[in-house]
Amino acid sequence: MPWDLGRFWNTLTYYEALPFADLWRWVQNGFQAAAVDFMPPSLATSAPLPVIFLGDGLPVGLAEALQQQGAEVQERGDEVTARVILGLENREEAKAHLERLRRSGQTEQMLFDFRRPDPQVNQFWGILDDVVMGGVSQSQLLWGEGELLFTGQVSTANFGGFVSTRTRNWQPPLDVSGFAGLELRLRGDGQRYKVLLRDQGGWDSPAYGYAFDTTPGEEQTVQVPFAEMVPTFRARRVAAPPLNTRQIYSLQLMLSKFEADGSPNPRFRPGPFQLGLRWIGLYRRDPLPQLMGVARGSLTPDWVAALRESSSRWCGVEIPAEIEGSALAAQLLRLLHSPESVGRVVPLEAVHG
Repeated sequence: MPWDLGRFWNTLTYYEALPFADLWRWVQNGFQAAAVDFMPPSLATSAPLPVIFLGDGLPVGLAEALQQQGAEVQERGDEVTARVILGLENREEAKAHLERLRRSGQTEQMLFDFRRPDPQVNQFWGILDDVVMGGVSQSQLLWGEGELLFTGQVSTANFGGFVSTRTRNWQPPLDVSGFAGLELRLRGDGQRYKVLLRDQGGWDSPAYGYAFDTTPGEEQTVQVPFAEMVPTFRARRVAAPPLNTRQIYSLQLMLSKFEADGSPNPRFRPGPFQLGLRWIGLYRRDPLPQLMGVARGSLTPDWVAALRESSSRWCGVEIPAEIEGSALAAQLLRLLHSPESVGRVVPLEAVHG
């Protein structure tokens, strides 16, 4: 198949991989300085406040007790604010709020929010396919409904076999040392993709990769622990120190026929592909609960499923019949500061003391 020299040239100039790239970009801009700023985003020093979901049959005065202890209370409403106490007894209404929370995409630190179209996205996110090594795969970025679509055709012709989208370099590099990893909200096609980070500014520098599987058409949250990212160079593992999270220069998403060790990707298939991106964020080393579901007696399986689908940092609390509102409020706020409660249903008796 014929190789596209024009796409090869455009890729190298976009990522400033040539010695005279700055001059060429100046000419492309009509002899004007580049108007896009590639500064890294400002990272928050603290995690966003959590959401507590209150079920039915709870002690009288619980909302007031939570208010007295500093919680902001919202009984009902269409908007999901930063800290909300949902006092909802109707299950359908409650689940509607949980769905709003799920789609709000709350993550501990947002890096890229793709739920609303941004005309500047192509100024920072570009395409890096196997055309750089003689291949003919082609990908593109398109806006879908509430997501950025990384889509196209991947081919193994001409010894190719990968497509990717990669950011330009942050200047200065991004310091993510206060976080444990990346968090991606996406909708896949059943194939195995990679996330790649670089802690060096060079165009063809080693990268640290992490592979993840997707389910066809299903929206999912993927966590990428920095500590588990593998150093690679051109689809081969290399000896290198751990990822330097104090200086991240670029982020890349890739579909490749190879795994990090050079073995075949078992879920790779040539032809059309599509990965829908809702947002990319960061999560902390000891994440606290973001969403807490509280019920008298036992939380039913459908409630646990609703909580799990709404947040990766959920917690369920089952309370006894005899507890008073003020005592319950104190226990709930204590659990919100307990990393051990994430992803669990906790009988309240287990946290007394």
